[in-house]
Amino acid sequence: MALCVNCGVELDEGLKICPLCGKDPSKITEEEDNSGTYPSEIIHLQKKENRKYYWELSGILAFSGIAVCTIIDLLISKELKWSLLSDVSIAAAWVILTVYQFKYKNAVIMFSCLLLTILAALFLIDLIATGRAWYFPVGLPVTLTLFVAAGITIFLYRTVHLNGLNVIAAGLMVLSLFLIVLEIILDKYLTGVIYLRWSLITGVSILPVALILFFYYYRLKKGNRLDSFFHI
Repeated sequence: MALCVNCGVELDEGLKICPLCGKDPSKITEEEDNSGTYPSEIIHLQKKENRKYYWELSGILAFSGIAVCTIIDLLISKELKWSLLSDVSIAAAWVILTVYQFKYKNAVIMFSCLLLTILAALFLIDLIATGRAWYFPVGLPVTLTLFVAAGITIFLYRTVHLNGLNVIAAGLMVLSLFLIVLEIILDKYLTGVIYLRWSLITGVSILPVALILFFYYYRLKKGNRLDSFFHI
């Protein structure tokens, strides 16, 4: 079986064009042969191009959706009403997808951009719908708390090297703390009186599950098999 001199892929008999790099191996010059192009580089370029194509396609779909919603709203209501909410949501979703597509390797930049995008979208939605009624007392603190909880989980995963069941356990414990803070924010906004009820019940229910997952993980890490542990 012949090999493509450009990228090293095995070519089936009678195949004149390489399916990976798209070149005719018989017509590659010596200069091109020594250009340093390797299969990994070609695959990397293809992934980069694919991300660009997906981004362009998502942009077309997003702005088409915005245009359709805006036109329908103008035809029905003769002014912009509900389409403003949908337009902001679609635009925010496209920005989030864009940030993930191009900045997923840099967690700090990605999280910062996602946080700013979500906060801006919530502010505009609140401004359009209610004239800025719930953004500062609820939307802003809840979003910040959610991102802090996600950041703590990622920090534990990367710094403390949690992996496996203990990641799930740590995530559950962070989730229980997030729910407590969420109820505090909602109670303060709705009634002005903080009275923890459902969040404490949820947290107490989550805690035993998290402890069991921690226990299983460190048992398995020491070499104990679950079947022998439970005498299966």
